[in-house]
Parts: sequence; C-alpha cells; structure tokens
Amino acid sequence: MKDLIGEAICSICQESFSTTITALTEPIDIYSEWIDECERVNNLEDDGA
Repeated sequence: MKDLIGEAICSICQESFSTTITALTEPIDIYSEWIDECERVNNLEDDGA
C-alpha cells in the first residue's frame, strides 16, 4: 500500500503540519494530530524548564 501524506496549513501564519494518512482519514483527523503534536512538544518544553 502506498503511503499518502496529508497536510494542514494555517492561513494566518503559514505554519504547516504533515502526517501519514489512509483512505479513511478525514481533514479533522489531520488537524487533531497537529494539535496533539503541539501539546506534546509544549509539555516536553515545560518538563525541561
């Protein structure tokens, strides 16, 4: 099976997020993964401070 890439781009700051998707992936799934990744990175920064 071919790996597909989904991408979300912020229309305000032009920041983007890419992730592997399947035929069942919806746009909200990509957005949710982006938010989850932001929270994960922020928690890592908080733990390191």
